Amino acid sequence: MASLTKKKVGNHLYWYARECAWVDGRPKIVWQKYLGKADDIIKKVTEKPEIPDPKEVVLYDFAEVAACFAMSQRMKLREFVDRHVPKRMQGLSVGTYLELITINRVVSPTSKMQFAEWYGSTVLPRLIPADKRQLTSQRFWDHMGYVDKEKLKSIETELTAHMVREFGLNLRRLLYDATNFYTYINTKTDSELAQRGKNKQKRNDLRQVSLTMMVTEEFHIPLFHVLYGGNINDTTEFNSVVEELVERHKAVAGQCERVTLVFDKGNNSEKNMRKVDKSPFHFVGSLVPSHHDDLLDVPLSKYHSVEGARFEGVMAYRTKKEVFGKQRTIVVTFNDELFDGQVSGLGWQLKKKRKELRKLKNRLDRRASGKVTKGKKPTVSSVKRQVERILSWQYHSQLSDVNVCEPKQPEDADSALGFTMEGYAVAKLGVRPAAITPSYWSPGWNS
Repeated sequence: MASLTKKKVGNHLYWYARECAWVDGRPKIVWQKYLGKADDIIKKVTEKPEIPDPKEVVLYDFAEVAACFAMSQRMKLREFVDRHVPKRMQGLSVGTYLELITINRVVSPTSKMQFAEWYGSTVLPRLIPADKRQLTSQRFWDHMGYVDKEKLKSIETELTAHMVREFGLNLRRLLYDATNFYTYINTKTDSELAQRGKNKQKRNDLRQVSLTMMVTEEFHIPLFHVLYGGNINDTTEFNSVVEELVERHKAVAGQCERVTLVFDKGNNSEKNMRKVDKSPFHFVGSLVPSHHDDLLDVPLSKYHSVEGARFEGVMAYRTKKEVFGKQRTIVVTFNDELFDGQVSGLGWQLKKKRKELRKLKNRLDRRASGKVTKGKKPTVSSVKRQVERILSWQYHSQLSDVNVCEPKQPEDADSALGFTMEGYAVAKLGVRPAAITPSYWSPGWNS
């Protein structure tokens, strides 16, 4: 039992806290702590202790990391991965590794070699304890090797179905789109995915990987994805995934029967539309404006304003037309604000192109006058290629008329070589840029 006791040393009383117990049938002091004089004890319990200034401060990333961890737990990411990719109870599970990778990608993407250092600078050691030896790049690659294409598809299906239930996702309208990403993978490295194709960032010199996704309209939550070769165009890939989209719809849609799939003109083809027509989806697609001059020729006087605050400045024209083998509802929209921006951008683009053409003309004139004699001599074909490169933008064929002049005499090729600009036919383009957008949808879809 603990008690306070005092000892007199000289003329002073000193207090102790001690605990006594029976040992071998006798009372014995088993613990004792010196407390000081009575004044010392009163001072300690009544005055605030002096806290020394810290010698150093170590900061750890907390908020983002903790939020991602909490969301991962709610989504049961680790549970679903480990269910489909089991391994021996040795070290971290595959699901744990993928959970760590996911959090890192969201918060602060690093290479696998730098992962352990980043991990140590966060609150993760308390949330997902791991030894530094378990976080080497080789350990990550070893565990990622357990996940093949079929297992990944099973994980994604179960995960998305859980997300729909857990978060009450609205599946009435789903958005489908495809894109590609250029890589720096060496040409000599074998790869089914990394191939050359038409890159959307204009890096056609590099190998690319293509990705297609289906997401919710609200917050763009991914429900489906396919990674495929960079040499496969969007139309071909869409044809191959329609059936998968239908299967994913059945797995996650539940009681939501009227699902509308929205996709852009890059997926259009009569073959694709036959498949979509047979699917349970309602759909909305877009048309290439230049393929439908009859729709673009409709005067704006036949358009009507679209109601709603979201559609301020938007006008629409509705009709029916046979596209992709069926009579479909067509709505052509005109966005006044977008049109104003395009006209401004068009003027800037024209000014830029004219400046580049003048620079080319000056270089040719300097060679023709003899001021420049070194370097490769220009030819008609080389000048044409330079002009085509300068005018390689969306509307150049409709807005410009540039002619490369043939030399009058073969021996005068340098002096006679040049080009003339006949002017810009801006009026010919009118209001036909993307400010006017024709769209179509499935029969029976209520607009």
